[in-house]
Amino acid sequence: MKKNRLILTLYLSAISLCIATFSMSVAWYASATHLQISTIDITVNCDKQLAISTQKDSGYTDSLDTEDLYNPGALSPVTSAYQDRWINDRPDMPVFYNDTNYSEKEGEVIAPATKNGFFSQKLYLESDENVFVSINPEKTYIHPHTEINATYAGILYEEYQAGSDERYKSLTKEDIENRLNTLVKAMRMSILVNDKDYYQYAVLDFYKNETTYFGGILDNNVDRYYDFYRSSDGYSYERLYGEIEEMNHIAYLPPTQGDTDYEHVDDDPSAFNAKHKDGIRRIDFANSDFKIKEEQSYTMTDFVGNKKPLSIPVYRGTPTEIVLSIYIEGWDLESINYTMGATFIANLVLEIERGM
Repeated sequence: MKKNRLILTLYLSAISLCIATFSMSVAWYASATHLQISTIDITVNCDKQLAISTQKDSGYTDSLDTEDLYNPGALSPVTSAYQDRWINDRPDMPVFYNDTNYSEKEGEVIAPATKNGFFSQKLYLESDENVFVSINPEKTYIHPHTEINATYAGILYEEYQAGSDERYKSLTKEDIENRLNTLVKAMRMSILVNDKDYYQYAVLDFYKNETTYFGGILDNNVDRYYDFYRSSDGYSYERLYGEIEEMNHIAYLPPTQGDTDYEHVDDDPSAFNAKHKDGIRRIDFANSDFKIKEEQSYTMTDFVGNKKPLSIPVYRGTPTEIVLSIYIEGWDLESINYTMGATFIANLVLEIERGM
């Protein structure tokens, strides 16, 4: 028995040398309001025959250059909420929704799907054996590009010192650099496996330490007050955004007497941290009977061990289609303007998990 176990271990170690590496450098330039992809590279290194392509029927190789891949031009916050709207139909691409632009009715918010603001690339894998492929948790990551962020922080520091906004003048270069490096906390990577027998979709959150809720109150128009709407009953109500179950079970407090302070006094103002305006009926979260949908995501810890949350079938001579996406989750509390200018590096490593 021990001998058989040893042989199995050596076999798994051998085939795990087969990896596909995705690396990406992204910059949110000072002159723009969105992230711009600057370089992308995908490479396969393998002791067995595993090939990758952006075309189903041709172009299989061990390396893909930047020009082979889709370039969205810019990344801006989107959300992976509302999966129930599309996942049962098994589309060949994931659907993302705009996290700030909404079609609004009285007391209701409908988020439209968007085709912009995220990176999604179809990839095709082939193997000379029938195997399952999964994520290597030690080599898959999204990290801040600390060197570039440090350089850019120095530029911003000089601009802030010469500017008129006293809030920014109080920041040190280290403060600015730390803010830039936090952008990655709002980043997500997702993989859609478009296989008739193993259709799967998994979202990866590399810095997850609490639940991300796909809803809440927001200051979308940046006037430092949470958004509200005027009702036909003569009152103004704060607006609840996002994916909400039992939307009609919202309870409200009596009208606010005077403006409140910021929701989180020690934090900088943002879409998630604003004031409640005088005369507005605030949402009574404690006594409401609605439910905000939670993000279902995985950390790299979930991929440690034998039971993986994502297994990609790769068949001999038949391409398997996957879709790799990278985006900013707009409902992550770290998705705020103070990370503008940041650069990050994303890396994806796939390895053979087991044979079929």
